Formats: sequence, structure tokens, C-alpha cells
Amino acid sequence: MLVEQNVVCPVLIGRDAPLSAGWHALQRAHETHGGTLLVSGEAGIGKSRYTGALAERARSLGFITLQGACFETDRARPYAPLLDLVRTLAASASPSLAAHYFRGAGAELVALFPELRAIFPDEPVPGALDPEEERRRLFHAFTEAVSSLSDVQPLLIVIEDVHWSDDTTLDLMLHLARRILARRIALILTFRSDEIGARLGRLLADLDRARCASEVDLRPLTVRDVTTMMQETFGASSPFGSPFVGALHGHTEGNPFFIEEMLKALLVAGELVQQDGVWRARSLEMTRVPRTATEAVSRRLSQLSADAREVASIAAVAGRRFDFALLKALTKHDEHELLGLVKELVSAQLVVEESSDRFAFRHALTREAMRTRLLARERVALHRAIARALEQGYDDSAHDADDALAYHSFEAGEWEAAQRYGVRAATRAMTLSAPRAALQHFDRAVRATENLKLAPDPELLTGRGRAHETLGSFLPANEDFSAALTAARETGDRRAEWTALHALGMLWAARDYERAGGYRRAALDVARVIGDSISIARSLNRVGNWFVNREHPRAGIPYHDEALALFEAAREQRGVAETVDLLAMAHHIAGEQTRAVEMYERSIELFETLDDRRALVNALSVLIVCGPSYHACAGPAITSGLTDELLSSERAANLAVDIGWRAGEAFSRYLLADCLAWRGEYSRALRSARQSLAIAQELEHLEWQCAALRVLGVIALDLFDLPAALSQLGAAHEIAQRLGSATWIHWTGAPAAIALARASCVTEAETLLDAMSRSVPTYAGSESRDATPTLGERYVSIARAELALARREPVGALDAVSHVDTFGTPRAGLLRAQALALLGRWDESLATIYRARDDARKQGAHALLWRIDAAEGAVHLARRRRLDSRRLFDEARTAAARIADSLDEQGLASVFRAGVDRAAPAAPPRTAARAAKEKFGGLTRRERDVAALVAHGKANRAIARALGIGERTVEGYVASALAKLGFTSRTQLGVWAVERELTGEDSRTRGPHR
Repeated sequence: MLVEQNVVCPVLIGRDAPLSAGWHALQRAHETHGGTLLVSGEAGIGKSRYTGALAERARSLGFITLQGACFETDRARPYAPLLDLVRTLAASASPSLAAHYFRGAGAELVALFPELRAIFPDEPVPGALDPEEERRRLFHAFTEAVSSLSDVQPLLIVIEDVHWSDDTTLDLMLHLARRILARRIALILTFRSDEIGARLGRLLADLDRARCASEVDLRPLTVRDVTTMMQETFGASSPFGSPFVGALHGHTEGNPFFIEEMLKALLVAGELVQQDGVWRARSLEMTRVPRTATEAVSRRLSQLSADAREVASIAAVAGRRFDFALLKALTKHDEHELLGLVKELVSAQLVVEESSDRFAFRHALTREAMRTRLLARERVALHRAIARALEQGYDDSAHDADDALAYHSFEAGEWEAAQRYGVRAATRAMTLSAPRAALQHFDRAVRATENLKLAPDPELLTGRGRAHETLGSFLPANEDFSAALTAARETGDRRAEWTALHALGMLWAARDYERAGGYRRAALDVARVIGDSISIARSLNRVGNWFVNREHPRAGIPYHDEALALFEAAREQRGVAETVDLLAMAHHIAGEQTRAVEMYERSIELFETLDDRRALVNALSVLIVCGPSYHACAGPAITSGLTDELLSSERAANLAVDIGWRAGEAFSRYLLADCLAWRGEYSRALRSARQSLAIAQELEHLEWQCAALRVLGVIALDLFDLPAALSQLGAAHEIAQRLGSATWIHWTGAPAAIALARASCVTEAETLLDAMSRSVPTYAGSESRDATPTLGERYVSIARAELALARREPVGALDAVSHVDTFGTPRAGLLRAQALALLGRWDESLATIYRARDDARKQGAHALLWRIDAAEGAVHLARRRRLDSRRLFDEARTAAARIADSLDEQGLASVFRAGVDRAAPAAPPRTAARAAKEKFGGLTRRERDVAALVAHGKANRAIARALGIGERTVEGYVASALAKLGFTSRTQLGVWAVERELTGEDSRTRGPHR
């Protein structure tokens, strides 16, 4: 049997839902190739929506649709769904028409369902028959009836939830499935994959053997699907963060029905509210289990023995997963009795076996529903008993039980144990890059401390703050770090004070560089008082990095060098790796990409050895933009062997997702977009940059919002979407100014000035550039900067060159671009070439263009290559070399067309094509004379006549007499033809004329050309 596995999202059905198998079944039935489609999945997975979407499509194709359903009580009622089928037809047509369609089965149906007498009033009551004969007649009559229906229109029959069907109905379904293969009939049967009884199992096996069915196995939603579902339901502007969506997915395991029920419960509880037109969700922790889930569990529990229900309650308190040995320790049953009780739970579809020693509840909501049936005192007592049982087998050297002990101790009110185990579990979770789990444990440990009436623990508060920071929750992180700083100062704990200051300096770097700098310098002062070399080195790194981000990289490098020496002396490999990474960033900002790439490659090796995945995300992300990228386009780019692999695999972004580091994902995705845009992969770049912006806005991370908006603005500039470019780059520059980062002020202000210049707002562009020149403050220790411009300063020089060109001031453009090394920097080379062309220095301009083209090709800068071709075309046009100009313009247009064709957004593609038409104009419509001229190497009609006579051996005087023109004029035509064709002799011209068949009689005897 063909099984197609799918993921169903209710809000997507009808657009992008996985309906391929069902759609194929309908198409085949429409063409007289009937068959059966089995739709399976657990309860609430979306089977009804799936079949509903298919039924809607079937009706649009002209199908008659008959739908019936089985219910839990129908197991003792034969043929119950047949009643639904006939009622469906009667509702969609009329009783008389339904009677007409089912005239062959009316008597049998009335005998089964007397309530159908209204539809079949004239059918006689059949006499008593042998049960087997009656069954045979009904099967035959029903099959004939639906076959006659399909003669009029194609027919879709849907039976929902056949796992509750009686055996005789399943027999009828098998009979029907075997006989519709050559009819215009599609039969769809849905069932729960976790409730397949013996008879349904036989039906599936029979259908498989008969090869008359295919199956669609519907699967739960992924976290991304749940995000999409939330956005479709509540609007894309509603900020449902990843912690909430992740928790919702965890509670419901991606089951669409349970997701809807949980959302309803949140609405009722006031945990999901609309404020200012935007939906916002609070915590899921205290939300009650949906009533529908509780009722479903209650029905199943009612079928169990009292002892099995007791075991289920204990297991529910133990957790989603539970060990057989733990149950044995907590109950009075011996192993044999307990095994029988657990088998009861398995048979009731409540529990599944994971291994010989471990079991799990089939669904998280099942466990939670069972747990909430207990009284609070019952739960507390069970938690206490479980904690003690776990402690008896606790091994202090292993931490496998820390999570469970922290949870059960807290729920039991054992505060000292809850604090101890909570810290251990949280620390381990952070080490394993599981910040959400760590946050839960830290939160319990902090609350346990409060219940013990102890003073706030700075270490605990800092740990919880770091978990909040990793998850992108700025305000809670700032509150925890600030509280830790206060607690440390009140107790005189200088080491805890340093830790809190260090954390605050890291946190505020995403919001306010001046404030971050204050925390970092204060942390360095405290570290020197403590005298701990490792703390001093870490503070040196943070102060150095602060200088780098303030556009003083060479002032920051000595701090990093001092830190590196301290870490190496202490043989602290993690510190060495972090410092090498920060030095790489400093050299990148300084525009020294060769050194930056060397150091990033070294830091990657160190982080991989240390298994520091968060630091690895950072190093892998920045390495790619040290190579060919918009980030590095103001200086010579260095290609690393890792770059292409990192771009194709998106390794850094995927790693950030794996460890739950949302800010790291935003960081990685904007840098990925930066590189992709430089290569002309705009659609992929736009997706990545928009993802980055959405995450950064969700986290309220100003720095990465600034970065993502900058990339989007640069892409808009490339694609000639000036309104979008002005808006996005303006917003990015405004954020950079709020951050107080001179680096970001330059990186956003330069492209913003270019956008203004291209929009003919030259005064505003100059004002912006002048303001940036005054924006870099001088700090103690930074006065010794050498004259080599930073990457940001080179961006500003490029922007000044563009502004000068917009003003038709080529000398000013050359002066501006002289601050940028044009070797290996194709963007600067192109600007220099355009300035030289304006000065009429054609040969220098073309030489610069050729070098820029070589550099762009080496870098794979497809976004720039077509512009370089267009610029060369403009130079040739200015020199009246029209054929060369046309060839370059056509090459530019061909390359740009490939980019336009790759764009997913047609509106944006149209804007881009219009911009290309201005930069590289299309050829005018060809006249017959122009076509002939192009066909013959650009020679005019008169030059072709002269060439034909040269081929006949005519001297200039004879040619002049034949054509009625002067001898000197003939000399001019000959010289022009030789130059256009690249020949050096009349003989070459004559041979060419013969090859082009220009030597016919008509060309030798023509009169004067008019």
C-alpha cells in the first residue's frame, strides 16, 4: 500500500496543504479510475479538515459528495454511516431525487432504517430472509445504487472514523472498494492510527493485498507550523514569541485540535488577550487542561480496574515518562501484578512502551488531564514520595536525576532540596544549550530561596538572567542582573558584583553602547581590585570590544592583546578562543580582512574543540562576511574555503536554532542575507533578512533590527526600489544613533546617503555624510589611531564618491574613492571608472572597468557584474562606438534578466527591470537598413558597395566613376570599412565581400546612392 506522510495545518488546507494524494484520487475518479483513499492519524490531527477540503474540491469538479461518520456508540449498530450517506444526498438534492438514485436499494435501506420511510414511501417491506442472503442483497443493491449515481456525475463517498464502525459496515466498505476500480467513484475512509482494532486491521490488510487503496498518514505540526497557524489566526503583527509557541507545541505535541482547545482555554482564562488591536499571550504554566481532553481521558479511565487507575495516577504525577522500577517502589504490587496493570494502560491507549524499563503517556495532555483529577494534597504527597524514592538511588557523580528531583522536591514543598537540585539541573541545562529548561529550574530555585526566607542569591539571579537573555527576554534579564548586582553590593561580594556588571555590559550592548561601556569599565575596575587574572582578561575583552563598536578598532586591539596574554599564561583555552574571536572582529571592523579570516578560522577550531556552540555560531557567521559580501565590499575581500559550504548549509543559523539562541539566529541570518545579496541571490537573501528582522523585533534587540534593516535597504537599492531603500535605511540609521555605535552609524548612514543621492536629494545626502564625519568621539586611549581608514570610514568614502557623481563632479568622486583601495574592491573600482569617463579619460576608465570586472568575477558578485557591463557600455557609447556599446548593454541586460527571473516577487522584479532599462537601454527597433548593417559587420550600404567593387579588382578611380562619387570619398569608405572589420589590406576586404556574396552585378552597376 502506498503511504504518503504529511503534515497538516488547518489554516493552510486549501492552499498549501498536503492534499496531493487526495487530489490525485479525485482526478483518477473523474477519469473512470476509482479507488479508495485511507486517511489516518491520531485524534485531533485534522482528518476531518483534510477530507472537508477534498470534498470542497470534488464539488468544484462536479462530483456528488456523500459523507457519513461513525461514532463510538455505533460499534453495536450495523450500517450506521449508511444513514448519513442517504441523508447527505437528500439534503443536497431532494427526497424524491434521493429516492430515484437509491431506488435499487430502497427496500433494504428502509428495512435497516425505518426513519428513511419519508424518502422511500412506496417501497414495500421485504419479507424475512436468511441473514447472509439479506447481507448479500444489501451489498449488491448499495453497490449498484452508487454505481448508477456515478453514471450521472462522478461520486465521492467519505466515511469518517471507521475505527468506531461495526464489522458489517467494514465488510461493506471492502465489497465497495473492490468494485469501484472501473467507476467514477472515490471512496475515502478516515481512522485513528492509535485505535486500529482487529477488524479494521483485517480490512486494511485486505485492501493492501487487493492493491485498491492508498494511504495518507497525517502527522502533527512542527513548531514552525504552529507559528504559521498562530499568525494566520491572530495576524502576523501579534508578537507570539518562540517561548510561548514552543511551550504550546510541547503541551499539544503539534496536534491541531489540542492547539485549538488550548487557545480556547487561554481565552477563557484571560491569558490570551487583545490589546491595541494586537493579540498577546501570557504564560501557559497555570492554564487548565481543556475540558475536551479531560473528558476523553475520563472515558478511557472508566474502562480500567481500580488498581490500574491508581497506577495511572501515580505515573501521571511522576512525569510524562516513568520507570517501571519507580512504580514498583511506590505501589504495593509485585512485578507480575504491576506488569498486568501497566498492560491495561497500554491497551486503553493511554500509555506506550518505550523500552523494557520505561513507559510514557501517549500524549502530554493525557498525562496532565490525569494529574489534574487528583486533589492538591494527593499530588503533594505523591511528589514527596517520588522525590524520596529517587534520592535513595541518587548518584552524586551523575546528574541524570537532577531534573526530576528538582521538579518533585519543588512540587512537594521541600524547599532546601528544590534549591539544591534546581541549581544543579539549571547549570547542566545551560551547558547543554537548553535555556528554556534552565529557566524553569532557575526559577524554581529562586522561588525555593524565597520560601526559605533567605537573602537573594546573586549567583542564582545571574544564572536566571542569562537564561532569559539567551531566550531574548531583555526586561526580565535586566531585572535579574540588576537585582544580582544590588545583592552582591549589599553583602560585599566583589566577585558576584563583577559577574553582574559583566552580564549587564553584555546585555546592554544590544540597546545602548554608552550604558554598556559604563558597566564594562566598572567591571574591569572591580576585576583589578579582586586581582583575578581571568576576570581581568574577560573585562579587558569587553572594554576592547566596546572600543571596536565605537569605531576605534585599533584602540580596542591592545585590550584584546593583553587579555590574550593573560589567558595563555593561565592556559585557559576557552578564554583564548573568545579572545581570538574578538580580535578577528576587531580586524574585520578595521578593514583588515586577511588577518580577520585567519583569526576566525583559528577561533572556529578552538570552539569546535571546546564544543562551545554559541561562540561557534558567532564565528561561523562573521567569517562568511569577511569574504565576498556587502559587509566587506568597501575593502579587498578574502575568500575562505569554508565560505561556500557555510552559505549553502546555513550551518550557523541552524546551529543557533538547535541551541535555542534566538538572538544568535537573528545575527546569523542577517549576515547570511548580506552575503547572498552580494551574489545576486536576492530572493533567498530577502527571506533570510526578513526572518532576522522578525526575530530581532520579537526580542526587541535593537542592534540586530538595525542590521537586518540595513541589509533590506541595501537590497532595495540594488533592485531600484528607492522608496523602500529610503525607509529601511533611514530606520536602520535612526536605530544606530539610538545605540550610540559609531560603527553602525557609518554602516547604515553611508548606504542611506547613497539612497538619498540616487533620489536626487543631494543636499540631504551631504548633510548626512557631514554629520557622520563628526560622529566618532575620541576616548582616552584612542588618540593614537593610525591613518588607515576603518571599514565604516571606507563606506562613507564610497558614499561621498556616489554623491559627487550624482552632482557630475568627477574630480570630487576621484578624491573620495582615493581613500579606498580599488584593487580587489570592485565597487570602488566601478566608481573610479565612472569618474574617469566623465573626465574623458577613456582608456584609464576602461582599464579600471576591466580590473573591476575581474575582481567581481572572482568574488561571484553577480549583483555588480551587470552594472560593470552597463558602465563599459556607457563608455563606448560616449566614444560613439555603438556596436561595442550595444554588445555590452545586451550582456548587462542578459545578466540582469537572470536576476529578475530569480525574484519571487513579481512587483519587485518589475521595478528592477525598469531600473535596468535606464542603466542599460534596450536596442531600438531594428529597421531593414540597420539589420543589414549589423549583418555585414556594421558597414553602411555605400561601404558595402565599395567593398563589392574592391572584390572585382577595381581601383579607387574606377569605383568613383561607377558610383558617381569623388575619388577621395572612395578612399574614406575603404578606410572606414577596413577599420570596422579590423582588416589591414584591400585584399582582405575583397575576400570578405566575396564570402558575404556582395559581388553580384547589381552592386557593381548601381548608380549614385541616395
